[in-house]
Amino acid sequence: MKYSHAALLLIGAATPALASPNVQDDFVGQGQIHVLNSSSYVTADPATDTIGCLTATGLLSKRNCATFTRTESYPYMLVSSRGLCTFNDKSMPNNKDSFYGKNTYAWHCLEGAKAGVEGERYYSVNGFKYPYLCNGNLGCYYDIPAAPSDDDDDGDSFAIEEVGKTNAVQPVWQFFWGSHQMGITPGHLQVLWLWVPASSKDKRDEQHRLAM
Repeated sequence: MKYSHAALLLIGAATPALASPNVQDDFVGQGQIHVLNSSSYVTADPATDTIGCLTATGLLSKRNCATFTRTESYPYMLVSSRGLCTFNDKSMPNNKDSFYGKNTYAWHCLEGAKAGVEGERYYSVNGFKYPYLCNGNLGCYYDIPAAPSDDDDDGDSFAIEEVGKTNAVQPVWQFFWGSHQMGITPGHLQVLWLWVPASSKDKRDEQHRLAM
C-alpha cells in the first residue's frame, strides 16, 4: 500500500515548533529553489542542511541556481527559462530503486510541457518555519539518489543527457513510502525544497552560503 505524504506531516506536526511566519505569502513571483538534506521540516536548518539548488532543467546542482516563476492562476505551477516544470515527462529517468516510486519520473522543466500528474500543483503550508514547497496531496518531501558534487559550470542548467554520467547533477523524484518501504528509498536521500524569493536579501545570503 502506498501512503500519502499527509501522514508524514502529521507525524512531524506532533513535535512543537517555534511560531512560524505566514510562509504562504513568501511563495509568490520569482525565486530560487534550494534543496535541504533533511527528513523533518520541523528540525531542518537552511544554514547547515542545504546541499544545492535546482537548475533551469529541473536537476539538482551544487550551486547553479535557476530562477523559477510561480504561475499566478490555479493550478499553481513552476516555470523556468526552459519551460514548465513537471514530474510527468516520461523521457526522464524513473526511480527504479524505489518500491513505490519505480514508475515515477524525475522533475523536468521544458518547453511545451503540461502538468499531467494527478493533482500536480505547488504551494507552501502555514505553520512551516520556512517556505518549503509541497506538491499534490501534501507531498512536501522529495527523493534524490545522492547529493551533487561540486562543479565548475557557469550556466544555470545542465543537459538532461548528463544525468548518470556525472555526479555534478542529480535527478529529483517525488517521495513515496508504504508498508514495503517505510522510509526513503534505500541508499537515497530525503530532501526538502526551500523557496528563496528572488528579490530578497535572503537570496543574496543564500548564494553567498552556497559559494562557501
